[in-house]
Amino acid sequence: MSHRKLPAACSVADVPGGLSRRRFAALLVGGAGAAVTGLARSRNAFAQAPSTVSALIMVMHATQADGGGSIDPGIGDMPQLKKPPFSAYNTYKLLDKKVLPLEKGKPVTHGLITGRTVQVTLLDVTPDHRFHVGAAINQPGGQAFLKLLEVNASANEPFFVAGQSYQGGTLVLGITIKP
Repeated sequence: MSHRKLPAACSVADVPGGLSRRRFAALLVGGAGAAVTGLARSRNAFAQAPSTVSALIMVMHATQADGGGSIDPGIGDMPQLKKPPFSAYNTYKLLDKKVLPLEKGKPVTHGLITGRTVQVTLLDVTPDHRFHVGAAINQPGGQAFLKLLEVNASANEPFFVAGQSYQGGTLVLGITIKP
């Protein structure tokens, strides 16, 4: 089985299954307890939540391998990877795992293997005790590769940011907010 190489210079490219990169990324954000938000923020909700939380960032390399595939044991139990759109790939290798402390309104960054930087910001806590989080990926030098996306994430449920071409596959970032 051959794997299509994704164009490196554009932010929208085809991925297995004919999805555009932008559509693939949009579907990823919708999974596992995360929803794109336009909801009003609540000032009182944050007072009821911990003043600091952490973000567990897992950087995974997704590829399509002949003869089955596997999920790196370091990733742990993540059933979302076995369902569309993630099932377009059958092999997931853990490249990096980092826990970053988050404080409301203070962005934190983490360097990626591609030279880009992921930025995560705790924006607020919703009335239903979910975490309103912003995530962005920047090119070296600060230009946006993926402009800020905002999600409402449930505690201990990952949301995903994906679409960066990497060594014949795609990087998938699983971000889990831990109270």
